[in-house]
Amino acid sequence: MAHQVLARKWRPRKFEDVIGQEHVVKALANALDTGRIHHAYLFTGTRGVGKTTLARILAKALNCLGVDGKGGITSKPCGVCQACTEIDAGRFVDLLEVDAATNTKVDEMRELLETAQYAPVSGRYKVYIIDEVHMLSKSAFNAMLKTLEEPPGHVEFILATTDPQKLPITVLSRCLQFNLRNLAPSLLAEHLAKILQTEQIVFEAPALDMIGRAGEGSVRDSLSLLDQAIAYGAGAVKSAEVATMLGALDQTYLFTLLEYIADRNPRALVAEIEAIASRAISFDLTLKELATLVAKLALVQTVGPEAATGPDAERLVNLAGKFAVDEVQLVYQIALLGRRDLHLAPDEQSGFTMTMLRAIAFLRSGSESEAGPKNVPSGVPTSSTVGLGSTSTVKLVGGLPLQAAVVGESTKSYTVADAPAVSDWPAFVASRSFTGMAGMLAKQSEFVSFADGVLSLTVAEAQKHLADKKYQEKLKADLVGLLGENLRIQVMISQVVGHSLAAAEDRARSEAERAAILSINNDPFIKSLTDEFGATIDHAAIRPAG
Repeated sequence: MAHQVLARKWRPRKFEDVIGQEHVVKALANALDTGRIHHAYLFTGTRGVGKTTLARILAKALNCLGVDGKGGITSKPCGVCQACTEIDAGRFVDLLEVDAATNTKVDEMRELLETAQYAPVSGRYKVYIIDEVHMLSKSAFNAMLKTLEEPPGHVEFILATTDPQKLPITVLSRCLQFNLRNLAPSLLAEHLAKILQTEQIVFEAPALDMIGRAGEGSVRDSLSLLDQAIAYGAGAVKSAEVATMLGALDQTYLFTLLEYIADRNPRALVAEIEAIASRAISFDLTLKELATLVAKLALVQTVGPEAATGPDAERLVNLAGKFAVDEVQLVYQIALLGRRDLHLAPDEQSGFTMTMLRAIAFLRSGSESEAGPKNVPSGVPTSSTVGLGSTSTVKLVGGLPLQAAVVGESTKSYTVADAPAVSDWPAFVASRSFTGMAGMLAKQSEFVSFADGVLSLTVAEAQKHLADKKYQEKLKADLVGLLGENLRIQVMISQVVGHSLAAAEDRARSEAERAAILSINNDPFIKSLTDEFGATIDHAAIRPAG
């Protein structure tokens, strides 16, 4: 028997086999079981998510005769009666599948609709499945409107499209519409694993994760890639071979890229990009995967470490602690825009390199101190102040401007001898190189007291995950050399007053942005543009230098 591709072999033949579209399956099953059958259905969604598959299953449900030949409309077609087997084989005379992309003309639509007047030959319903219906011409749509609104009782229309925006509202209003979702990569990987287990093919789970991500929500695309991977791996699906086939990056390289960005280390970053290029890896896919990883960092920062799952959970949490919350958002935006503009670059590698260097350039250098920034090539001018107009500057603490009223005037390092200075908690934290979740706890917490070796801190309700004992122990390990071997840390959850380092940074950042806006508004050249040419200033796009 000839080989059958997986996408066809594993196409669902009953509602229970359809994955990821429970909201559609439930509605259709209930309608069939209660006899509330609409005369026209519209399935929308991207390629390979099950539009045509659901249409065929619905056609079987409407025409199933049951195992004994006496069955009626059902949400669980038997799959063995004449109607079911002929529909599965694509030769059921009362099922007409039309590709609107190749039958766009009004004459073709009229010829098709003329057959609707005649009763079914062998089935209960005559079913019209019109795929890519948005490709029909305006005249063809007009020709089908009357029949679509009031079809004969024995006719069912099932329309499918990847672009519902192009359908006339007059057609949309006559149909019961179902929007099919893109499937999550994890769900696709799980589905592929079940297929390979049934097919008795050896596989590695990370390889399926890569195929699931590359499938971009499409079951059909994922199965086609799986077929390709099986052929490439000579009957096995291995991670290294799938990565080579897809030109994909595993998570290790993505973490490395982000760690170099967090460390503001352009030399190491460029060297890593060269290594990626030597493996002939797609930089477009790299930016996509990088944005996915950055989104996970944002989730960890917002929800807490419990949002990190999988084998890289600990590394994800530690990396999240290296970025400020707004920095993660900035890197995410840079990755998205870099991917959008990649085709405009002289070549993919230079476009990717500029995107990564842009991330470093736009992030405030958190590794800098008053002695000067680290990891900056010689000859590049640097400054320890941020200009706020012609007369004012803001002192940088740990590379970020802080309000002197909160932080104090100096940023000295503290020792056990002057441990009471921890009462100036924001300045104390800014002077240390905390990392990971210990750093997040230190930055987000406010000082309460320090007595008898007990350091009492408080965090807001929104940051209560930081009070976890594990993070308290990590912060203690960083401080025990400074505050004594008998140090204990107590973190309470209560209302805060804005005396944390993170709050001070936010205030200073807002002040710097206000000063930058004022400086732009008062600039003589800008004033001449607004006065003489009617130019307007996009204040939302203004960012302070530094």
